[in-house]
Amino acid sequence: MIDSPTTCFNDQEHAEELLKELSEDGHDLDEMKEFIETHGHKDFVLYYEDYARMVDEYDQETVDAFLEVFDLMDVEHLQDAYYGQYDSGAAFAESFVSDCYGLPDMPYWIAIDWEETWSNLEYDYSESNGYIFCNNW
Repeated sequence: MIDSPTTCFNDQEHAEELLKELSEDGHDLDEMKEFIETHGHKDFVLYYEDYARMVDEYDQETVDAFLEVFDLMDVEHLQDAYYGQYDSGAAFAESFVSDCYGLPDMPYWIAIDWEETWSNLEYDYSESNGYIFCNNW
């Protein structure tokens, strides 16, 4: 469905009201304007506060990595989905298996294919720039 000019105007009007309100509360005006330029007025009204909260709780790089995998409407779920930053999916797989199954120190001659383990985990997890997210929050 295409928005009517009235709906677009209302989105812009609501965004301007929220922009003023958040600016008065101490949010960075330039960052909010950049968000509007990137995502539009409607998404600013709907998602900016969750987005800003996630940037404050984590950092911009983590939020950006999350948005490479998921939609902006899902940003409120970042805290449920985030599993940390790793050098690779294989490094995450090794850490995950060790944490869940308590693998003791194994002899050096035992080889585990962590790349293959990561391939098996990719159904439930996503990786973006080293950031790991659970797909099932």
